[in-house]
Amino acid sequence: MFRGMQGPKLHDAQVVALERLINAIPAWKAPVVEDRTAVGRGRAVFENAAVTCATCHSGPRLTNNETVDVGTGGEFQVPSLLGLSRRAPFMHNGCAPNLTDRFTDCGGGDAHGAVSQLAPADFSDLITYLGSL
Repeated sequence: MFRGMQGPKLHDAQVVALERLINAIPAWKAPVVEDRTAVGRGRAVFENAAVTCATCHSGPRLTNNETVDVGTGGEFQVPSLLGLSRRAPFMHNGCAPNLTDRFTDCGGGDAHGAVSQLAPADFSDLITYLGSL
């Protein structure tokens, strides 16, 4: 039986306080996207099997929740990409201050999404799509 994330039972006052805290967190608002056409093209790049993004970043939360080594110095759980634009810097060690830098060697290079062969316009569209999540 799985026993992770267990702790002592909360008292009623603690439950109320926790509920108040959670309900006070503002709802996430999707970023404003100026170029919907670029987002659509970027999504097509993202979903292209040769690029491999959607191999791990799939499903409704854009993660398969697996632990993998993508060339960044160890095995890490595949994060959800939802709300990605609000989470800079990127990568487990913060080596990528923006989405473009995520695709440099600090982000694992082609071991972490085969994008080095993308045309500049396709790469730009991919970044626009990721920024829209």
